[in-house]
Amino acid sequence: MFKGTDTKLEMAYYFLSNIKRLADEVGGIAYVRAGKRTELEANLDGFFFELISAKDFFLQGINDKYVNLTKDKATKVRLLKSSLADKNNTKALKVVESIEKELSDKASWLWRINNYRNSATHRELMHFARTVTIPATTDVKMYLFKDPEDPSQGCADIEVIPYCEQSYKEMRDFLVELYSELSI
Repeated sequence: MFKGTDTKLEMAYYFLSNIKRLADEVGGIAYVRAGKRTELEANLDGFFFELISAKDFFLQGINDKYVNLTKDKATKVRLLKSSLADKNNTKALKVVESIEKELSDKASWLWRINNYRNSATHRELMHFARTVTIPATTDVKMYLFKDPEDPSQGCADIEVIPYCEQSYKEMRDFLVELYSELSI
């Protein structure tokens, strides 16, 4: 894997572990008390930030190996594709196109993760009832908003922690597969 990509995945896993620990301490995310919610939300934001950063470090690795655009342009897919096409590097171009395809399809897992990362900067990813006390005997599930830019669309179809675990696995597997396609 490219330098830094594994580290970013490890950091995403670190934040995921913190989320799971906070939830385990109280019997689920829904039961995290107000005093710990900032910590939970910071770890969720960090998780998405680092997970998408792994993709960005991967793109930087392709740039460093095949193209050498300036660092500020290394993660710009359009520029990277153009430079790879100019150098006639079909393997690397195909890999970048795979990433572009996933990032541009609003129904894809990568678009959704990227949307959560971008949205975390400006809005809530999930909503806690701030004044309600939930009895610990009630099985309450927590979900991210389906689209944090439009919470009126409702919640996602999978709980927060399983979604994060799934997202982590998908990103790791995706990048490992793409790296193997480069035959480095």
